[in-house]
Amino acid sequence: MIRPRLKSKHIWLFLVTALLLLPLGRALAADITVDEDCSLYNAVLSANGEEQVEPLNSCEDGDDAVDAEQTGADTITIDLTGTEEGTITLTSTLSITSEVIVDGAGFVINGDDSYQIFNVDGGSLEVMNLTMTAGSSEANGGAIYVSNGSLSMNNSVISNSASASHGAGIYAEASDIVITNSAISANTAGTDEAVSGAGIYFIGGEENSLLIDKSGFDSNSATDDGAGLYVNSGIATITNTSFAENSAADKGGAIYNAGTATLTHVTIVDNSAETGGGIYDNALLHLYNSILSGNIKEDCSGTLNSNIGNLIQDGSCGHEELVKDPMLLKLAGLPVYYVLQEASPAIDSGNTGKCLLEDQRGLARLEGLCDIGASEYLAGSFAFQIQSAVANTATTDTEDDSTASSGSQTVRATATPTCESLPAGVTVTGYVSGTQCQERDAAGVGNQVIIDYGFKKAIDLWGYVPESGLRICFQDTGTIILLDAATSPRTIIPLSTATDGDWRCADVDREGTAVLMNQDFLSTEAAANAEVPLTDCTVTTTDILNVRNEPAGDTVLAVLLNDVSLSSSTRTAAWFKIDYYGIVGWISADYVTTTDTCQ
Repeated sequence: MIRPRLKSKHIWLFLVTALLLLPLGRALAADITVDEDCSLYNAVLSANGEEQVEPLNSCEDGDDAVDAEQTGADTITIDLTGTEEGTITLTSTLSITSEVIVDGAGFVINGDDSYQIFNVDGGSLEVMNLTMTAGSSEANGGAIYVSNGSLSMNNSVISNSASASHGAGIYAEASDIVITNSAISANTAGTDEAVSGAGIYFIGGEENSLLIDKSGFDSNSATDDGAGLYVNSGIATITNTSFAENSAADKGGAIYNAGTATLTHVTIVDNSAETGGGIYDNALLHLYNSILSGNIKEDCSGTLNSNIGNLIQDGSCGHEELVKDPMLLKLAGLPVYYVLQEASPAIDSGNTGKCLLEDQRGLARLEGLCDIGASEYLAGSFAFQIQSAVANTATTDTEDDSTASSGSQTVRATATPTCESLPAGVTVTGYVSGTQCQERDAAGVGNQVIIDYGFKKAIDLWGYVPESGLRICFQDTGTIILLDAATSPRTIIPLSTATDGDWRCADVDREGTAVLMNQDFLSTEAAANAEVPLTDCTVTTTDILNVRNEPAGDTVLAVLLNDVSLSSSTRTAAWFKIDYYGIVGWISADYVTTTDTCQ
């Protein structure tokens, strides 16, 4: 890239261009960074226009102006490099009374099982890239309480939170809620009293809406109704989302609906309740291209106002069309999701008029032809996970279709760990019960670039990967890469490979296939273009840069001035992916400085 040397009039031109690229609504809003001089609590106070308190009260001033021209949300970014395990533990609830955006940058906010995490009263809260856990409330809303305001949540997690009353994850009243690419997991509503909505409890007015897309609700439990989601009133639209293993003591293990709900490409599996283990509908519910299967005490209870393109395995709610076993396999990770096996009757069986363009993972569905459920079937994708899941699942099918509506009996066996019985020259350490290892051939690798280049050894790592990670070593020369199981096609991730005598070792923190390659593989085009996900990475420009549509792309999306700091979510060998006020693109790695977490 050629760096221009600009005269003053050209600099002004670039300044004007950069300013024009800023979204008008946020032009006057403040950017507040949580760091060693600014606590998260004070950052929220500043964004609300309130006086900060000691200590750590050197936060940037928020936009507390009442002038109508000064609109837009203040953005709080967390940048605490030295935070222990990336976690901020609260000592009080964070109250939101204005317009606030919190970019968690992969951090965790822990309520310490003592504090509600966010209380939004008449304000607007947008959270992204954030995990909220161990929230607690003696009333409604264990993790988040929203009243007469709005909440938007993207690429975030609410987990292990509890409330004595409704909405252990989120309680929302007279508010608009948007949940995308997020997980609501293992939250508990109620102890002795019968309360509802462990994941989300939504009370909407005539104009309030709840929108959920590409998300997952799992392992939530309620002492009354709607363990995953309770819609008390208002309009709920749910797309490309999975509900699994939620448990309600009374009605609606996954969903209880008393409002107006529309579900499209939703997967509801293995939930439980006394009535309507999957769905309990008590008002108006439209169901399209969705799977209900394996739910205890009926997949569905009530009357569906629309029932188009669905697979309801037990035939409840008067369903007569497709009542077969959908042949689903649960894959690891959050949000919870399932894939279809090759012979699933749900493949290509969706109603074409209700097909959505993308699935739960953001993968494109075939135009005019789609599968039933949240995830679209892709031949060869996740092959090693599917094979391993099948190996650990013993299924006794019904003998004929006449009994298919009653389902099939599935017994899941706990497989013996295989990581201690790998071939000579390979070791895996750090595994626990439930971790699985297996050597793979070319068919198991499934990546044509790796196969064509030639690999030395490949080991599948799946099942339970502990938080401390696994360490894999090969007694050979070369470099180690990982084919990430969470992406389709599987992303090539170069691992930091260390030499230990005549062994080559690398640490692995997720499911995938660890592959030993020749050392010069990293200089190939495939390795150079490999996209590596980053956490807590900040890049700072050292010159004026173009933001391009892709690495080395021809299209310029924006112009960045020098000394601009941005978060980067992904990198290749020579490029960083950044988000500049909603403009997502790539900048050259040659003209930025980086934090240590960008490697």
